[in-house]
Amino acid sequence: MQIGERLKEARLEKGLTLEEIQKKTKIQTRHLQAIEKGDFSLMPGSFYTRAFIKEYALAVGLNPEELFNEFKDEVPPPVEESSIQYVQRSRRNSSTKKNSPFVSLLPTIFVFILILGVAFVIWLTFLPNEDEGQDTGNDVGTEQPAGDQVNLPPDSDESDGDDDDTESDQPEENEEDEEPETDEQEEIEASLTLVEYNDNESNYEFITNDEEIQLVIETTGRNWLEVEGEAGNSLYYGTLESSASPLEIDVSEFEQVYLRFGEPGIISIYINDIEVELAEEISPSAVQRVWITLLETEE
Repeated sequence: MQIGERLKEARLEKGLTLEEIQKKTKIQTRHLQAIEKGDFSLMPGSFYTRAFIKEYALAVGLNPEELFNEFKDEVPPPVEESSIQYVQRSRRNSSTKKNSPFVSLLPTIFVFILILGVAFVIWLTFLPNEDEGQDTGNDVGTEQPAGDQVNLPPDSDESDGDDDDTESDQPEENEEDEEPETDEQEEIEASLTLVEYNDNESNYEFITNDEEIQLVIETTGRNWLEVEGEAGNSLYYGTLESSASPLEIDVSEFEQVYLRFGEPGIISIYINDIEVELAEEISPSAVQRVWITLLETEE
């Protein structure tokens, strides 16, 4: 008996169809059929062959490690740990190079703009007082003619009226000055948080008020990748090559995005230029499942 026949036998014992296994494992039906037939030529690679068999075994209640030991001559050998560590080091080095000088200067630019905005508000606040002093001096010089005639100063009621007009103008100017500061606060509200990680499955929350949301995926090698919306509609399915990287997907209309991929050491995922940092506990030789929930900031 081959490993595919053993898995098919376990599936039939549980009364499951291939479509039900596909829903549980997120593996396409044609790959499941290939596993049952023992035809591994349709798989993206040896890494994914072992990963798909492991997912299938768990879905039908079998122990994957016992299967691999029993059919070790039939199943491709596991990926060597040394090659995985090399790939992970390469990823760290490449991710360090991605940060451009402009990105590193953004905090400094933001602080500089904020200081200019505060200085502008202070200048506008004191400007009406200077104008009032100049107008008062001109009125006194104009109303007093040459000679001994002395004119009385204007009535206190008129003076109070001018003060009220001046004070009523100031709040409008201050409100206009505060608008740029509000815009700056909105720009830095986007955030990505790892909410939960368990058994190579990560859940993130992405909070933003941007109307357009772009998912960008890069790889330095060959990486099997699957991307779906919350309703299970496929956005991408296949082997992502480094030559086709980066892959850009517009996910603005979705409330949740699901990613499933292997080789986590050579993949980089970004959502609106924010990198999706994978948990440190992930197994570099296991298929990773990532859920990203898209939320809007409160007004």
